[in-house]
Amino acid sequence: MNPQNQPQQNPQLQNDQSSAPQSVSDDPKKSIIDRLNQANNVLVSVSSNPSLDQLSACIGLSLFLNKDGKHATAVFSGDVPSNLDFLQPDETIKKSTDSLRDFIISLDKSKADKLRYKVENNIVKIFITPYKTALSEEDFNFSQGDINVDVVIALGVHTKEELDSAISSHGRILHDATVISITNTPGKTLGTLNLQDDSASSLCELAADVSEQ
Repeated sequence: MNPQNQPQQNPQLQNDQSSAPQSVSDDPKKSIIDRLNQANNVLVSVSSNPSLDQLSACIGLSLFLNKDGKHATAVFSGDVPSNLDFLQPDETIKKSTDSLRDFIISLDKSKADKLRYKVENNIVKIFITPYKTALSEEDFNFSQGDINVDVVIALGVHTKEELDSAISSHGRILHDATVISITNTPGKTLGTLNLQDDSASSLCELAADVSEQ
């Protein structure tokens, strides 16, 4: 967030628009990389009963995407086996999608003349200049918005039923976002974009391959 003031005249409600995928290449890996380059918010997911390979790939790919300037979140609602403690999963994997929800502050636009914000000592302050009225707490409504995700990456998942419940319980995520499925075993394909390579030794290998492109 830019710490400088952001003045806006006559604020109006705006629809969020995530980048739409471009034309799909014959090369699935290239199509996936192109879509990730367009995306801002990425959710990396696994199955409800993931293997160590799935979880390791999930952590590694999330770390890479964040290092690459994306807002990537790894989600798994279960307990990560102690075998992977050396990867510090608690610092990367979230138990739910709550952190991906927008927080909405609503106000009748006829009561607002100007809107701006600034950051002071790590605190974001929002300033609303009223228009021919006085504002109070009663003028505002607070609510949780939709989950803000451009892309969902499903690692080692062939069907929606296999997804971790933290993801499958929010069907709208799969409807609104581009779903990328990466698997190294034969089976059905879940995603809009699919990378299925039975010759790959592991999902970690495929995740690394995508990251290196």
